[in-house]
Amino acid sequence: MQAAHINTNGLNQIAAALGLFHKLGHDHFTAAMLGAWAAEAEESFANGNGMCFEIKSWDSVTGRPEVVTVTTDGFDVETVNDE
Repeated sequence: MQAAHINTNGLNQIAAALGLFHKLGHDHFTAAMLGAWAAEAEESFANGNGMCFEIKSWDSVTGRPEVVTVTTDGFDVETVNDE
């Protein structure tokens, strides 16, 4: 089984995407809040859906859901024994 964890590059990607697509903008989000978005992406990866998260339509500047995918240099993958 594989587990993935967002790294510093991934946190920067998340912050940049929130700056582009979230109504509240980049400056609104604290480190803890970025960590929550990272946890959502990690959960998505664990469920087999890729390293991504969704900004809901009511929170996006576009008025539609925005799915943000963290590139492979934004997370580290490790193999976990399922014992």
